[in-house]
Amino acid sequence: MEYKQFLQIHQYQLASIPENLWEPLFQKLGQDLFDAGEYLELHYGDPLDKYSLHVKKEGGLKKHGDIFLVDHAWTTKPETSRAQLLDNPQLVERLTSMMDISVEEDEEVEEEVAEAADGEVTSNYPDMEVDQDMIELVGSQGNVTEHRAKIALQNEKGDVIAALMSLTLHPDHDAQGLKNLEEAIGGQVKRDKEAKAAEKKKQDTVNKIMSEMWKFSQTYEYAVVDPSGQTKKESAWYIMDEVGSSMAHSDTPNCVCAPFIYVGRGTVSYSIIYPIEDIPKGGALTRDFVPADIKDPLTRKAYLQIYNDEQDAAELIAVYESDKLEDNDVTPFDQPFTKSLINTRTQHKAGDRKLRLYTTTEWVATNCKLENVELVDSEDQADLLWFSQDFKEFDKLTKGQKINQFENESCITFKQNLAALVKASYGTVPWSSTTYNLTTELAPFVGHYLWNKEHEHRNLWICKPWNMARGLQITIQEELAPLVRLRDTGPKIAQEYIQTPVLYEGRKFDLRYIVLLKATHKVEGDPSQGYEFQVMVYKMFWIRLANQPFELEDFDNYEKHFTVMNYGNYNLTQLLYTKFIENFEKEHADKKKWAEIQEDINEAIKSIFAAAVVKPQPLGLGAQEKAHPYEAFSIYGIDVMLKDDCQPVVVEVNFSPDCTRACKYDPEFLNNILTVVEPRVGNLDKALDAFNVL
Repeated sequence: MEYKQFLQIHQYQLASIPENLWEPLFQKLGQDLFDAGEYLELHYGDPLDKYSLHVKKEGGLKKHGDIFLVDHAWTTKPETSRAQLLDNPQLVERLTSMMDISVEEDEEVEEEVAEAADGEVTSNYPDMEVDQDMIELVGSQGNVTEHRAKIALQNEKGDVIAALMSLTLHPDHDAQGLKNLEEAIGGQVKRDKEAKAAEKKKQDTVNKIMSEMWKFSQTYEYAVVDPSGQTKKESAWYIMDEVGSSMAHSDTPNCVCAPFIYVGRGTVSYSIIYPIEDIPKGGALTRDFVPADIKDPLTRKAYLQIYNDEQDAAELIAVYESDKLEDNDVTPFDQPFTKSLINTRTQHKAGDRKLRLYTTTEWVATNCKLENVELVDSEDQADLLWFSQDFKEFDKLTKGQKINQFENESCITFKQNLAALVKASYGTVPWSSTTYNLTTELAPFVGHYLWNKEHEHRNLWICKPWNMARGLQITIQEELAPLVRLRDTGPKIAQEYIQTPVLYEGRKFDLRYIVLLKATHKVEGDPSQGYEFQVMVYKMFWIRLANQPFELEDFDNYEKHFTVMNYGNYNLTQLLYTKFIENFEKEHADKKKWAEIQEDINEAIKSIFAAAVVKPQPLGLGAQEKAHPYEAFSIYGIDVMLKDDCQPVVVEVNFSPDCTRACKYDPEFLNNILTVVEPRVGNLDKALDAFNVL
C-alpha cells in the first residue's frame, strides 16, 4: 500500500493522531513491527501490586516522539466469551497470567481424591437406604463384609443380582482377587475425582476471567451487512497484549492508547500508544480509563469504582439516597381518560367509497380482509397510512388522513424515556421496576448498587439497549463491572431484575398485550380544539414462556431466563390465553383470581398512557406547538410480568409490534383494530367487544 492511499483510507482515524506520527505508524503497520520492547518494560509490584509498564529507554520518551503498535490477545463478545474460554486452554493460561489470577484448590475435592488414592471403594449413592436383609444376603453370598455389601447395593441401586455380580466378576475370587478388584475400582475412582477437580478448577478459572475481563477490555464498533442487505453496527470487545494491558490509569495520563483498524493485508485491529507528555526513564505509562463522553467528576468516580472498589462509597450512596427521596416526593396526577368514544359511530353505507389503506407492514397487508377497505400503492391516495418504520414527514399529511404513529412516541417506546416519564409522573411505583439510564444516571445507579451491597441485598440487574427488541443485547448481571462497562457499546439502561416472578409450571413467563391509543379532535374537523385521547387494551393476549425451569443462577442460559423464543432456534410454546388463565388459576389457587390480576394490569397500562398524553413533549405526547389537520392512532406491544404476589410489572412498551401471532390466534384481530380506528369500515359494537376500554 502506498502512503497516500493509507492516508485516504484511514483519514478519520488519523485525525486525532499528531501528524508527525502518521508516517512512522504507516511503516510499522506495513512491517507488522512491534518494537515497544526496545523502549518499554514490564514491572510487577513496582510501584503497583500488579503489572505496570515503564520506560527503559535512555533519555525517556518525548511528547509525540514515537508511536507503538499493540497486539490484541483476545477479541470477543460478551455472549460468546465463556464458550471461547472453555474451548481454548492456551488463552485461559495467558489471560490468567496477564490478569494475575490465582485459583485455590477445592479442599473437599482434594480430600475425595486422597480417599480414592487409598483404594477405598466408595458409594455413588451414599444417602440411599438399603434393606438390612438384602445387605446380609449379599454379604453372605458374596463372601464380603456388610459394609462392602451395602456399598455394592447402593452402587447398583438396590439390584441384588447386579450387586453380587459386581463383587464376584474376578475369576480368582479370593482374598487377593478381591483386593485387586478393590484396587482397580479405587484407581478408577481416583481418576474420576481428579478429573472432577480439574474440571472444577477450569470452571472457577473461567469464572474469574469473566469477572476480571471488564477491567482490561476495550471496545470498538464495526459495520456488518445483514442478510437483507442492511448495514448495521456491531461492537467487539478486546483485551490488549501484555504491554497494553499493563498500562495504569491516571486522571492526568501521559499517553494516548486507542484502537486502530488497519485496512492493508486484509483488515486487522491493533491498538496504538503514543506519549502526550515527556516521560523520563523509569516512568510509568498511564492512560485514562474513563470514556471521553464522561466529564462530570461524580460520574467519573462512579465509572472508576470498578477499578478501585476500596475507594469511599459514601458520596455515591448519598446520591442514590437523595434520588430516592425525590422519587418519593412526586405527587401523581389525575388520569384524564374517558370511556366515551368521540365521533366514532358513523357506519359505512352502500355506495360509499372504500377506505384506502397504504401500508408497509406485512402482517397488516396480509390480514386485511374487510370488504370496505382497499390497499393502495401511494401515500397521497391513502385515507389511512400504516407504517412499520419511523415516520418523519408529518407536515405532509393532509386533513382527513389518519396515520398509525404519534410524533414523539419514543417517549414511551424508548426504554430510558419510559422510565423517565414514569419517574417524573409517579415517582416509585410497584408496577415499574427501578430503572437507570446509564448515560445520564450512572452515579445514582452505582450508588444504588453499593447501597444494596452494604445492606446485604442481592444485586441482580438486567441491562438493555435503549431501543432494541427481540431480546437483542440484553444480559443479566450480578457484578458492577459489566454493568458499568456495557454502556461503552451504546446507550443502555440497568433495571432491577425481578427475582421472585410467579411461575407457570415452574417456568418464567411474560404476557404480551396489544394496546390501541387513538387521538381524535374534540370538535370534528377543527384542529384548534385539541385532541381527545382514547386507550384500549385488546382482551386477547399471548403468553411467552421460558423453555427451562426458573432458578436464580446460570444467568447466561437464555432458555431459563428469557421468554422470546420466536426469533431464534428455540422451541416455541403455543398457549391460548384462555387455556393459560384456566391453568394459572388451578396452579395458583391460593392467589388472586385472574379477573383481579387483569384489572391491575389494565390500571398499570392506563397509568402509563395517562402520563404520556398529559406531559408535554419531549417527556410526553401532549402540548404540541401547533395543531395538525390529520388524526393519529398507534398500537403498542406492552410486555408485562407478574411478581410472586401477582403484582404486575410493565417491562417495556414496543413500537410497531409484529402481530402475526395475534392474527393466527384471532382472525378478526386486525379487522377489529381497523374498525375502531375508522368505524365506517365495519361493525363498531362488535369490534369494541374485543377490547377493554380504559
